[in-house]
Amino acid sequence: MNAPRTLCELLEKSVESYHNPKMLNSKAGGEWKSFSSDQVYETVKNIALGLHSLGVVPGDHVALYAESSAYWTISDLGIIHAGAADIPIYVTQAVPQIEFILNNSESKGIFVGSRKLYDRAKDAVANSKCKFVISVSDEKFDSNVVTWSELLEMGKKAALQTPNLFDELKHAPQEDDLATIIYTSGTTGEPKGVMLSHRNLVSNVVDCAPLFSFTPIEETALSYLPPSHVFERMLLYLYIHVGIRIFYAESIEALPQDLIEVRPHLMTTVPRMLEKAFEKAQNVVEGLPWYKRFVFKWAIDLALQFNTEKEMPLGYRVKRAFASALVYKNLREAFGGRIGFIISGGAPLRPDLATIFCAAGMTVLQGYGLTETSPVIAVNRLERNRIGSVGPLIPNVSAKIAGDGEILIDGPNVMMGYYKNTAATSASYYTCWFKTGDIGYLDKDGFLFVTDRKKDLLKTSGGKFIAPQEIESLLSKSLYVDKAIVLGDQRKFASALIFPNWDALRGFAEKNQIEFKSNAELAENPQIKALFQGIVDGANKDLSHWETIKKFAVLDGELTIEADYLTPTLKMKRRNVENRYKDLIESFYKE
Repeated sequence: MNAPRTLCELLEKSVESYHNPKMLNSKAGGEWKSFSSDQVYETVKNIALGLHSLGVVPGDHVALYAESSAYWTISDLGIIHAGAADIPIYVTQAVPQIEFILNNSESKGIFVGSRKLYDRAKDAVANSKCKFVISVSDEKFDSNVVTWSELLEMGKKAALQTPNLFDELKHAPQEDDLATIIYTSGTTGEPKGVMLSHRNLVSNVVDCAPLFSFTPIEETALSYLPPSHVFERMLLYLYIHVGIRIFYAESIEALPQDLIEVRPHLMTTVPRMLEKAFEKAQNVVEGLPWYKRFVFKWAIDLALQFNTEKEMPLGYRVKRAFASALVYKNLREAFGGRIGFIISGGAPLRPDLATIFCAAGMTVLQGYGLTETSPVIAVNRLERNRIGSVGPLIPNVSAKIAGDGEILIDGPNVMMGYYKNTAATSASYYTCWFKTGDIGYLDKDGFLFVTDRKKDLLKTSGGKFIAPQEIESLLSKSLYVDKAIVLGDQRKFASALIFPNWDALRGFAEKNQIEFKSNAELAENPQIKALFQGIVDGANKDLSHWETIKKFAVLDGELTIEADYLTPTLKMKRRNVENRYKDLIESFYKE
């Protein structure tokens, strides 16, 4: 069978090939609701025809502002089958940004997931050019809102009146037509609308799929990342393409329970989730008897000796079998017990954490990409997994390293450009090469390494360059560090802001009989200050003298999306954090 060229062809070929009885699955009232591939296709058809009845024509834009679920994917595909481009909006997006996106994209209408989201965004919708609002939850938020059921009825009626209309609509999109505009959440500045064509997205699916083995219908993927993000969205298309079942986690909070219920074979994640899972295990162990803590530490030290690229000696394999039975199995069971592999993207993954998970029998494959590249550029494979790298390039994608170390990319996955922003589009290319903004290198075996963001590199007043992410990774190895941000651009030395892992720190305080009434008081305790000084000193041992942290502060706050310190995919908004603690940072550098 020929490879699909558009997202419409991708869905059609999947339905014809697999007839998957549980293609998409979501929680409803505490129970899993399944959509077969035939049901998905019929619903997509009715949505497309319903949108046509509302005046949507090929070339229009329709926004999608909803929680992750099977209904998100069905809505997305319905919009695309109507010949329109969809405009995904994060549920955590600030209201002024929602208004900006709706107006900048000239969205003709919007799908809204729930009353909570509708109430939050209705003023932004009112100030836009949206002509209709569709309630994904089927609740009549307002008299002028079209419910899901009403939209489907409109589609069924249109199908009876014009039997060939859906075939005309689904065949209208061509490879180079716009499929979506994804507004980058961005760690700095106003969002830019990344235009991705059908070719961009489908080429990424088709080029990535053969790199892994899948068992259609039998295998299950769990999706918990926001589908508004291109990483998760492309993987959802890939799961559809290869015919495996998709289960959508009810929420981040419900993820541990959903993992146990779904027992996925594979999933995608960002490093923060893996860090949290391991921190949780460490927190539990800290409260156990000394001999169980000893066994856990022995098993983790053993895991850190694991090498994914060579056969380990027999003695090591025997020890690992014991460690698996005593310790690793608990980590596997927390993920459902049958994970084959996990793909990690969106941010750098600590090599020590990747090694631990791989040794525990849950292979973590780090990949790399950008919204502008649809997104995958490189990814490790089960048989070629070099920890610390982001893997070899995927087929049909080329890379070269510029003189200043920036990674440049060319391939069918590279975006059409930024919507209504020719200046930004022009600035993002060097001749035909797309400038990723990341610093890195290719090793002799073709593995790509990403060392830092170009804009994040720090240059001291003495002219020395510092890569902050590497130092932050060293600090974050400690159980007691949630996140760290390294500073020092145009300064005499490097400094750091440290956000503690409060659960672990409170456990430390209890164990050491430290009394406190608030996080702020705990952070100021002399024993806690000594604890973190030890953590910083330990990291400094692995650094060149100009990279070492000379001053730091332990903060009583937390990095959250709601406080606008993190993007929806949990990347740190450095500028926002620095602005919040500007006076404290300045105090580091006073004579």
